[in-house]
Amino acid sequence: MRGYIHTDWGQVHYRAGGLAPEAAASVIAMYHESPRTSAVYDPVLEAFPEDVAVLAFDTPGFGQSDDAPADRPLGDYATVLLQALDGLGVGPFLPVGMKTGSALVTAMAVAAGADRVPGAVLYAQEEPDDAAFEHWANDWAPPIAFPADRSTLTKLYAKNVGLYGTDNPRVLYEAVADTIANADRYASVYPAVFRGHRQTWEDMHALVAAGVHLTVLEPPAAQFTPDDPIVFGVVPGTNVVPMPSTGQFPALATDAFVAAVTGALDRAGLRAHVLAD
Repeated sequence: MRGYIHTDWGQVHYRAGGLAPEAAASVIAMYHESPRTSAVYDPVLEAFPEDVAVLAFDTPGFGQSDDAPADRPLGDYATVLLQALDGLGVGPFLPVGMKTGSALVTAMAVAAGADRVPGAVLYAQEEPDDAAFEHWANDWAPPIAFPADRSTLTKLYAKNVGLYGTDNPRVLYEAVADTIANADRYASVYPAVFRGHRQTWEDMHALVAAGVHLTVLEPPAAQFTPDDPIVFGVVPGTNVVPMPSTGQFPALATDAFVAAVTGALDRAGLRAHVLAD
């Protein structure tokens, strides 16, 4: 099932699996990394316990959601994404975010409070480095060019090989296609995420102190570029779950991803049960 919900930034598109939120014992809300879309969660929409509602959102500026206004901070994204959940009648829920989606989820958890968000699933984070992240805010997503020699496709494919490896070429082609399809607004969220990274890191510590159960999915390795490996930090009090792939967990590590998210439901007291067959 797919649908749209109205917010202050226009329509937010979502995909749904499992029960309707009003009929479910618990709700999982998933947020993709950029420039991907909610389609990355298609492999797991029906994989959770039968009493769970699963919602996967196109974040503002991506997929079929309307654009985000320019130069808005993470807190504004959080407000709009919580409006989408309000419009669907969702009370307490478990947010799940990968990479840029993880930064959005952290801001949402802070804004919503521990009663509504007693747990969250995040992608592993680096410790803050303000100079490095200012560099990536400016340089990670330059404007997409369309030369006749097809070099943009080659460059984007190589960039995604660096991010995800070569075990599943389809994932790489899908990432390239999403970038090209979203070329005019490809860079919209990255400045907020990179410039907000120190706040995200501090917010993770604050959430743990507030009793929010954070599950952190950590890949075996990651990099921005071959010359810029990522070294993950550890926030004390989080539950770090090693993952077998560098990202795109719903497609590349489906069973491990579902198990980690289901375990997070349980730790958060959101009534996780046995995995669906």
